[in-house]
Amino acid sequence: MENIEESLPLIEKYRPLILDDIVGNKNQIIFLKKFIESKNIPNLLLTGDPGGGKTSAVLAFANQYLGPLYKDYCMELNASDERGIEVVRSKIKIFSQRKSCCNKFKIIILDESDNMTTPAQLALKRTMEQYEDSTKFLFTCNNIENVISGIQSRCKIMYFGKIEKEDILARLRFICQKENINMTNESLQAIIDLTENKSDLREMLNKLELVKANYYDLEIINQEHIFNLCDKPSPLLIRDFLEVLNNGNLKEGILIINNLKNDGYQSSDICITLNNEILNGCIIKSELVKRDLISCIGNFNMFFLEGNESLLQIGGMVVEIFKIMRKKT
Repeated sequence: MENIEESLPLIEKYRPLILDDIVGNKNQIIFLKKFIESKNIPNLLLTGDPGGGKTSAVLAFANQYLGPLYKDYCMELNASDERGIEVVRSKIKIFSQRKSCCNKFKIIILDESDNMTTPAQLALKRTMEQYEDSTKFLFTCNNIENVISGIQSRCKIMYFGKIEKEDILARLRFICQKENINMTNESLQAIIDLTENKSDLREMLNKLELVKANYYDLEIINQEHIFNLCDKPSPLLIRDFLEVLNNGNLKEGILIINNLKNDGYQSSDICITLNNEILNGCIIKSELVKRDLISCIGNFNMFFLEGNESLLQIGGMVVEIFKIMRKKT
């Protein structure tokens, strides 16, 4: 059993089993626990950005509510894979028709339900109405607009927002300690910096998996190891780039970007890292300047993705960024 657990990916090995283990969104977790305590279980629709803990929350909710009955009384479906009307007519309806005991509702979990087809959602709405006294549905979705109003109106809708940075760092430290991965605070911060969605704990754990596989034997893992492993431009260099442009040094800024290109980094990766630093960093204060910079970088990135990424073109992007930053008040 231990060998099987050791072979699991970190994201599954450390998936929360109970609601108290969920990272972030504390108010939502309090409500979920109250539903269980009151035994008044509604249909639930959890929405929010990817990696915010929606799937972990519904799984922990069902596990905590059903306890040892989980295996028999809970059905998990990923609506991205099983999204058609036949799934509703066969699997979901058959499961809903089964008799229950012990005064417990049966639970059907539909992950990524916004990917279900409209006919499937309409059929599912009718199934929810027909078996509401015995079966409860737990939905997760990234885009609630793709879920029909008939399902939304039958659910308690809960928004899962961004996970706070302190909560993410605490979780990463906990997992590193359990796995005997010796990482500095700076290397943990580097994992967050290299993640496009700063609250996507799932993507961060995938990066930590890479670290474990490649650097497990190192006495200490620093941020340079992380940058090299993820093969992305160092956010530290991008911050330096923005800082020198902010101080009026165009020549030094061009040199930093040229060095990144000469090191083999793709122009699109440089653009993505630039966007992240502009949005989440503290060098650019003005929201108007941020807007103009992101628009400018986005336009150049489209140009680069078409194959036009010589040093001359990326130098032109640096000049445009410099002009926008110099216009700031």
